[in-house]
Amino acid sequence: MTNTSHSSERESVAKTQLEPLLNEYEFAEITGRSVASARRDRFLGKGCPYVKLGFLVKYRPSDVRAYIAQNVRGVQAEALKSGGAEPRQ
Repeated sequence: MTNTSHSSERESVAKTQLEPLLNEYEFAEITGRSVASARRDRFLGKGCPYVKLGFLVKYRPSDVRAYIAQNVRGVQAEALKSGGAEPRQ
């Protein structure tokens, strides 16, 4: 019975659309920071959440978007936080 539940679990996961994960170089490029800075943040336990798969470090795009949004500063950021209008471009 457990074999059947495991296979149906696998099928369910396989059917779910997973977003591709970013490596640390892609993360650094998107955020405009160096790979060394990203590594230092991970070592210090701060910065963007990441996924560790064996020796690989990966970032979920949704976590990167949230990390960027959390670090918006300035007058326009306050307007966005309080439900104001989108900043003009």
